[in-house]
Amino acid sequence: MLDRVQQQLEPILDRQGRLWRAGRRPAVAELLERSPLRHDTDAQLDLIYNEIVLREDLGEVPTFEEYVAQFPHLREELALQFEVHGAMATDAAETPRLTDATRPDLEPPFGDELPDVPGYEVVEVLGRGGMGVVYKARDRRLRRPVALKMFDPGRTPSPREVLRFRAEAAAIARLRHPNVVQIYEIGDHRGLPFLALELADRGTLAHRLQRLPYPPRPAAELVAALARAADHVHANGIVHRDLKPANILFAADTPKLTDFGLAKLLVEDPDAARDATRTGEPVGTPRYMAPEQTTGRHELTGPATDVYALGTILYECLTGQVPFVAASVVETVEKIRFAEPVPPRRFQKVTRNLETICLKCLEKQPERRYATAAALADDLDRYLRGEPIAARPVGAAERAVRWTRRYPTRAALIGTAAAILVAAGVGWKIREGRERERIAEVRASVESLVRDGQDALARREDVLAESRFQQALVAVQGEPALADYRTGVAGWLNHSRQLLHREQWKQRVPPREFDDLRDEAVAQSVLLDRLGRAPIPTAREAVAIALDRTLPGDPAWQPPREQLAILDADLIALADGPAAALARLDPVPTGSRLGHLRRAAYLDELGRHDAATAEREQAAALPPNDADEHFHDGLARLRRGDAAGASTAFEAVLDAEPEHFAARLCQAVCVLKLGRPGEAKVGLTACVAQRPRFAWCYLLRAECHRQLAAADAARKDIRAGLDLRPAEALRLAFLAANGQGGPK
Repeated sequence: MLDRVQQQLEPILDRQGRLWRAGRRPAVAELLERSPLRHDTDAQLDLIYNEIVLREDLGEVPTFEEYVAQFPHLREELALQFEVHGAMATDAAETPRLTDATRPDLEPPFGDELPDVPGYEVVEVLGRGGMGVVYKARDRRLRRPVALKMFDPGRTPSPREVLRFRAEAAAIARLRHPNVVQIYEIGDHRGLPFLALELADRGTLAHRLQRLPYPPRPAAELVAALARAADHVHANGIVHRDLKPANILFAADTPKLTDFGLAKLLVEDPDAARDATRTGEPVGTPRYMAPEQTTGRHELTGPATDVYALGTILYECLTGQVPFVAASVVETVEKIRFAEPVPPRRFQKVTRNLETICLKCLEKQPERRYATAAALADDLDRYLRGEPIAARPVGAAERAVRWTRRYPTRAALIGTAAAILVAAGVGWKIREGRERERIAEVRASVESLVRDGQDALARREDVLAESRFQQALVAVQGEPALADYRTGVAGWLNHSRQLLHREQWKQRVPPREFDDLRDEAVAQSVLLDRLGRAPIPTAREAVAIALDRTLPGDPAWQPPREQLAILDADLIALADGPAAALARLDPVPTGSRLGHLRRAAYLDELGRHDAATAEREQAAALPPNDADEHFHDGLARLRRGDAAGASTAFEAVLDAEPEHFAARLCQAVCVLKLGRPGEAKVGLTACVAQRPRFAWCYLLRAECHRQLAAADAARKDIRAGLDLRPAEALRLAFLAANGQGGPK
């Protein structure tokens, strides 16, 4: 899914390409002149890279020196970009240059109207790609719908693009498989080739992944079908080399591989069109490339390259994100080459077997992946049948070997030191010291990464900040000795991700302001026993304020409105009993299991057991939402004084949704009530990182400091909290509660 910066940059890149192909040569500064990205380093680098490729297409040889002269502040970044581009362009050396003898006779492009292609009735535009356009059409002779793929009528294609188009046609013509888009005809129109293809008009996998990740089983079924199709492609002597969600179409619910423009023949066919691609040009997507593709080692590109891409697709289906992505193409390539993917189970509930299959596809060395795409499909089928899989997870010893390969100098020093110490007879003491030093080194690294992330946030470099916090989280998750860092780092990571998507966040339903108001109501509802029963009206007023920010009757607002109504009913039940609570819920449309279960509980208290049974039957027919149900169970237990039971419930919420702010806040309240202020302080510090302007984070952390005899820190947090919420009622209530001592 594209982030905010990429969404703003893509139209500028498109305009740059159109202008260069039309004979104009716009400068990067000109293209960014009125853009909010004019000071964005990554945007400048992407436009420079695109300009380099466009100039190479015109036969020019751009140099590092000329670009450093124009952009002296980007010297280091340009040096790395030219180095990576040079390595990736090695593949292009095998592509023959087109001479005048091989250059097709191109007629001028026709206008923007729908083309008149003999034998076809063109209906509408289905989509546009990097160099072409796809139309929905009807074959007049065979009376069937087709997709016509042709060059964009608004520009004249380069000869190399024509060569690539013909190579795609030659590749697809070899294939007959239910999960590969079929080719019906290869024709010519106005001197340019076109393809008549099977129509698959139910969108792409990329569009489907914009909504939600796939559940594990449907994801495995999807990738198994794609792997069977890829195996058929390989059996016909072709490697796709550009498998990604955007190149997977759906006909009804059947996935179809498409876009063979970067395909490579495993055995050269003298009669086929030559490979006209350059790995370094912006036609593929770097984050879906296998490590061997990024190095330019053409001889290593084979079926294992497509297996890697299938693993990337499976990873994205399961987690909603690709394994490796960074602030720039160069950093992404570095991650693909050298970093290990974060296990999918840290993002989503995924079984160990499915995670093992996914990570085997993503091995750096091609020979360590599945030998064939069919072997991958077979293992996915075993998983789906509940049978033992063939792949095996990487063990601790193998992880150590990989660490050694990645840091050979450090590993050699550690090994040499260990040998000397053992020989000296004092190895165990020194090893203990070395381990402390190593942990201290990792701790220092984590703290440095967090500081870098915080500095990046201050500079509004949200992508870089998210990357640094992600690295820090991976580091602490691998070190039990740093467990006390996990919650805080996770909070910063969540905070950076929210900032990264702030434009989408502003437009989402519900907006961020609503979250703060809703969580204010939650906080007041669980702190009743600290502030006395009198604040029930105050807590209900907080619920009413949050409800005022919603839109009655709008389906998008129904879930949050129902949750607030349940919270309000629980407060009414505390003051006036179950009948009044049930009356509060009666006019509220119920669309969740939780709503029916709450009604059933109140009906049982009133002795109306038949009606309660009917509510539970309706609840059973709805999909479960374990996180919401655990959360409200935790709230109820906390209000009853069962802090231990509530803590267990909130832990279950955080297991399912690690970024659930209200659950983390309530979990800290539970731990504080259980007499563990140090642990509560860690959780509340993570809450501060997530919501730095949420007053209760500071006020509750002040109580932790007070119990830990840190008076100065307590006073500082109290001032911070009361400055954020200076309301007199809140000030007096909290100070009065503080005077009563610790939590009850």
